[in-house]
Amino acid sequence: MIPSRDAPGLQQRCLPGAKPAPTSPGASIALPIIAAGIGLLMTAAAATAQTRPPQQGAASATPTLKLLPVAPPKDPAVEMAQRIAATTDRAALLELLAAGVDKNRITSRLAALGYVDLAAAGTRLWIKPGSGEGFRDCADCPELVLVPDGDVRMQLSTGATPRIVEVSLPQPFAVGRFEVTRAQYRAFVAQSGHVVELGCHVRAPVWKLAPTLSWQDPGYPQTENDPVACVSHGDAKAYVAWLSKRSGQRYRLLTDPEWHHLAASSAKDMADPARLCAIGNGADQTAKEANPSWAAAPCRDGHRNTAPVGSFAATAWGLSDLSGNLWEWVDTCPPDPSVPGQPFPPPICREEEGRILRGGSWADPPAARTLDSRIVSEPGIRDQVAGFRVARDLGN
Repeated sequence: MIPSRDAPGLQQRCLPGAKPAPTSPGASIALPIIAAGIGLLMTAAAATAQTRPPQQGAASATPTLKLLPVAPPKDPAVEMAQRIAATTDRAALLELLAAGVDKNRITSRLAALGYVDLAAAGTRLWIKPGSGEGFRDCADCPELVLVPDGDVRMQLSTGATPRIVEVSLPQPFAVGRFEVTRAQYRAFVAQSGHVVELGCHVRAPVWKLAPTLSWQDPGYPQTENDPVACVSHGDAKAYVAWLSKRSGQRYRLLTDPEWHHLAASSAKDMADPARLCAIGNGADQTAKEANPSWAAAPCRDGHRNTAPVGSFAATAWGLSDLSGNLWEWVDTCPPDPSVPGQPFPPPICREEEGRILRGGSWADPPAARTLDSRIVSEPGIRDQVAGFRVARDLGN
């Protein structure tokens, strides 16, 4: 086939045996020149690519791959442990505890925050000692508060020279917020069958036995919320034994150092006659109107005899009536003044031996209501100015 002459520059293809058509001299010269030009252009482009700085922008930048660290999956147990460790709210911790979450860790956290685990009325409670938070073991049981451990330093006047005694209380314990009331004592008598003989000592005008008086009629009017009077040390011990059996907890009377520990924060007020009417019920100007010969505080507390429990300012730990209202039996006998340096409290008290009472009463002057004031009475004596307060150990 012979190409068309109308398409110059196309290479001719010849049939076998045919001779190629001669090229013109101009065409043979032009082809090498064009090839040389193309080669120069390619060389220049390569040189420019090696020396030109990289251009800004997505079109000219070389793509790079940035690798980020991948966080490991969170461990729910670790997260919960961190949450518990950071929580200071008791209610939140108790909600987790009720849901069955990590009991050991939660109880350890509550203990680290200062809360104490105790049982009351069939439930578990976590209470901080000294907070003033109250609880009960039954509906007609005395309301209790938890008090902290501590060291007690007190003065004893058992001879010519007073001596200082130091006692350590290593464990928190529970104590009645108030003195035991008539209503609470009435429930005890009705349910236990405890027999209380008639006869109560009075102070009008001198101390003597009034054979017809009793806790039900101490010789002055009372409400059911007044503290029960005319009870002996034996009556008080019978009450705490009944309460222990009923509640399943160990109730008892306070010791002398424990009572001192409770009242120590009120020492300044107890020593200031002008402050006595704010913290308790004693011989004041109200009582002096009926008993002109009495030494009385220079203030009015508004009560001639006992007052309903909790009528006056409470201590920082939530306790009331530690000064006045009624003297409170404690389960401690006095040291023997003939034995110098005898340990206090004495390790053994004979059953018939006298017991100490603390705190003063509605009939007592300021001098009898100071922190270190004590009287001693035979354990079987009932007096219209004597009552008691309960204590409870935390062991379940």
